[in-house]
Amino acid sequence: MQYPAPIYITMANKHPKLASKFLIGAAINLYGKTKFIKKAQLSGNEFFKYLKPPYVVVANHASFADVGGLIMSMYPHCASFVISVTQLVQWPSAIKHMGVLPKKQFTVDTSLIRDIKYVLSQNRPVVIYPEAKLSVVGRPNPIKPAIAKLIKLLKVPLVTVRFNGNYLYSPRWTKSTRKLPVRMDVKLAVSQDEVESISVQQIYKRIVADLDCDDYAYQLQNNIHIRDDHLVEGLENILYKCPHCGEEFVMTARGNRLTCGKCGAEFTQNSLGQLEGGRFDKVTDWYDWQAQCVREQLQQPDYRYEEHFRAEKLVGKKYVDMGDAVIVHDADGLTADFGAKLHFDVGAMYTLSFNNDYVYLPTAEAVYRFRKQANVGCTTKLNLAVEQQYLLWEQQRDK
Repeated sequence: MQYPAPIYITMANKHPKLASKFLIGAAINLYGKTKFIKKAQLSGNEFFKYLKPPYVVVANHASFADVGGLIMSMYPHCASFVISVTQLVQWPSAIKHMGVLPKKQFTVDTSLIRDIKYVLSQNRPVVIYPEAKLSVVGRPNPIKPAIAKLIKLLKVPLVTVRFNGNYLYSPRWTKSTRKLPVRMDVKLAVSQDEVESISVQQIYKRIVADLDCDDYAYQLQNNIHIRDDHLVEGLENILYKCPHCGEEFVMTARGNRLTCGKCGAEFTQNSLGQLEGGRFDKVTDWYDWQAQCVREQLQQPDYRYEEHFRAEKLVGKKYVDMGDAVIVHDADGLTADFGAKLHFDVGAMYTLSFNNDYVYLPTAEAVYRFRKQANVGCTTKLNLAVEQQYLLWEQQRDK
């Protein structure tokens, strides 16, 4: 079986901008101390007071509260964050002065290593989110061993930061934020003395272990009550399949209640994040069941999943409409057809960049995004299909 060729991206040969201490200090004073820190109730970040750069931070990524938390905790040492190029479009141009290192998600960017080395050479820290996207259900997304190889290559200390409560503060499926405690667990995972002697596999195991989390379990264990008039609104984008009748894309959410539009089954979430009225009392269990259903579909000889989207291409600082598109996921991988065709063989992607409305597909030539046209939750199903197909492909490959 042939292995998929990675997509290599090479950027212009110039040094990246370092983070502006003035702008970061102003942002902390104007927003961080007055608004963010009060609502997020950040704790556990004292470790950074005693650590001097250069070093690399790897952290779990569940909302943009972890970005603010790290910026505030590491100051006056101003880090450069590795971010997706799509965030340069979503955020104001000032973000370029915050020391960001943009890259295309799930691609191999040869210039990125050079840029990281430059930042470290200036005695600045670098922050990397190895999941490469926001957590789907408050647990880590897949983490590839390549991050451990990078740490080995850079030869600087590795700091791991696990956020607990970060997903609950602002779940990826909602537009609101909640007031609750967010805790940072900070560790010196690999010291300067260790980094050259320890193996890549050992580094990888430490990263995976240190970033392991489950925010719904954290909420229950710490008796954190969330009282919100819109407690589950948006969750239908993640929990798209009714566990009673099995119908897909018919779930609706209002207040603290999820309802199936076909069979009428109702599920409520209490203030401790537990589900009531159905076969699952945890959001994570419901999501895992959906993953298993997709896995079973993938193993059928006639498997094919098709969805309609609107295609857009990132050109400069904006997305340009490319017309109607159809994304098909089948035994050959994933294909997006919008007049032009993008095709990703089985094994070429281990996960998918997505949100409630969009699927993002980076190529060597450009970044494309596809806006869903109808089915609420279809982007989540595509993500599960890509991830489960990759796991099946890995099992077959390793036989």
